[in-house]
Amino acid sequence: MSGLKKILAGVVLATFSLTAAGAETLRVAHHHTVGGQLDKTANFFAEEIARITGGDLEIQVFPAAQLGQQQEAYDQLDLGVIDMTLSPASLMDKKWPAIRHMDLPFLWESFEHFERAKNGAWGEAVVQGMIDNSNTRIVGFSGFGFRDMIFRGEPVTTVAGLEGMKMRAPEARMWIRMFELLGARPTPVTWGEVYTAMQTGVAAGLESPAVAALDMKFDEVTESLVRTQHMFGIMVININEQRFDSLSPEFQSAVIEAGWAAGDYFDTITKTEIESAYAQMEERGVTVVQPDDRQEWVDAMAPLWGEVQADHSDVEGLINLVLEAR
Repeated sequence: MSGLKKILAGVVLATFSLTAAGAETLRVAHHHTVGGQLDKTANFFAEEIARITGGDLEIQVFPAAQLGQQQEAYDQLDLGVIDMTLSPASLMDKKWPAIRHMDLPFLWESFEHFERAKNGAWGEAVVQGMIDNSNTRIVGFSGFGFRDMIFRGEPVTTVAGLEGMKMRAPEARMWIRMFELLGARPTPVTWGEVYTAMQTGVAAGLESPAVAALDMKFDEVTESLVRTQHMFGIMVININEQRFDSLSPEFQSAVIEAGWAAGDYFDTITKTEIESAYAQMEERGVTVVQPDDRQEWVDAMAPLWGEVQADHSDVEGLINLVLEAR
């Protein structure tokens, strides 16, 4: 068993028959649309669990924020109201501020960089950090790809162009501070309400991976996308720690195996769709352009690195593990 699997399990797995454990059900919540990539991943996870356990452990998937919007769902998971979620890692920073490091602008170089890190020492450290600081156990990591700036109107290709502009931000400190550094006015809106916010002009722009923007049909309410690729979107598959502990060793092993496989599945479909997503956005009438000077975006967001390192003593070591995986 690899070091990562040992950390994930947190137990010495014995060998028992799966049927001896008895049938059980886990409820899995996510906030994306039915049929989107996150929903496909949740259902892949359910199918893997059924395969591994012979149907003795059942997964019920609740998509489209049926059990709460993204922050609410994670908070309920940590309290034990929901068994499992698929959610952005950034939403967990109230429990462990150090996790903010993974969303630092211009930290990740490529999808391959992320995959090396998640399967190595960095992945182990993040899983253990959440176990130590919350009631959450991460059983899978997945990448949504690089995030870009998307606008209701003409593309804003310079940092100066964002001055005073109302930009939708997730309900997370990292994004709010990022937009402040860019001179914009961060406007927190939960993911499930972004379409309406853009449609009605509550915000003039947002940032998102192109694949996720297509899933949410943002092309219907926006006109331009600027390929800043300023952050790498990371989702995690979580289970409540007490619920995990209540499972038999066989079911614990199945959750870990299926969770890791589901994260890899998500990565695979995302990587194959990234470039086509930009083409599809253009086909649907969205102007897709490059920033005038990418370095000015790098420089404007650079203070976040020092600010996040000042948040928690674990951050410097975690950043170093990411850099070592380049």
